[in-house]
Amino acid sequence: MVKTLALVGLNNSHPYIFGGLVNGGVREKFVSNSPQWTHKLFPDHDWEGEFSESWRFTRAWARDRGFAARVAEAVKVDKLVDTLQQAAEETTAAFVCDMWGEYHREQAFAFLERGKPVFVDKPLAESTADARAMIEAARANRTTLSTCSSLRYDPQLLKLKKNISSKIGKPSIVTVCCPCYQDLARYSVHGIEILLELMGGQRVARVRNIGTSTRRHLIFVEFADGACGVIHSWEDHPYSVTVTGPGGQEVAVLGSHESFKLMVAAILASFESGEPVVPNEEALEVVKVIEAATVSQAEGGIPVAITEN
Repeated sequence: MVKTLALVGLNNSHPYIFGGLVNGGVREKFVSNSPQWTHKLFPDHDWEGEFSESWRFTRAWARDRGFAARVAEAVKVDKLVDTLQQAAEETTAAFVCDMWGEYHREQAFAFLERGKPVFVDKPLAESTADARAMIEAARANRTTLSTCSSLRYDPQLLKLKKNISSKIGKPSIVTVCCPCYQDLARYSVHGIEILLELMGGQRVARVRNIGTSTRRHLIFVEFADGACGVIHSWEDHPYSVTVTGPGGQEVAVLGSHESFKLMVAAILASFESGEPVVPNEEALEVVKVIEAATVSQAEGGIPVAITEN
């Protein structure tokens, strides 16, 4: 039996990718409706989804109804609904895709409170308070809350993780380069997630951001175990990462579009297993770093400590 999904909070390119991977798409509508960079991810003709035998987006809802209608038309979503509550009532699970994290709590809660699993596109939430409330709602209702950046599933990053285990050893320094087109929460979050992923979930102790503008960040991250990370997040930066450990150093260039397919597969598997794609405490740590880096930059680059609680 095919399980149903809601595509929620549509106002960026990712819903087109998620919808196209799961449902398939109508090429003519996809090309006319979606951003150009997404077109090369899919065939040059109408196509079927990678996961359509077991999952399908059947409902779409967004604050911008016109945007939602264009997404639904391009990726074959059955019905555009009038309310978030209707989307939650009529589906099994949800992908919350709103670009703005301040809406994620409300959008996720509609499903979590009904005991339905949710994936929240980065960032998980605008604040640690919202993130904690969402995590608690998932626990209280015995359902799954997943969130992650697609970069976690980049094939080169996955290869680098294996080499850390087999050759490099525990990282002492990780340097990440990534673009920033909006702000810390929208784009630097990719670099933060890459760093925390490679550090194996180590707790962050202190953050300093000496970046010069909304789209230029230079973030220093100190970990509780003594390791450190540096994130260069500037407009138009390509993705890359350098890891140094006792066994040597390795550089990886990231950015494969294959990561989206691997990520969606992991998300759908998390809905089945009940295990989030990233442990909730690690997802919360990402939000803590965003908050601390934002405060640090606003205060002239002062170090900001991150508490365990």
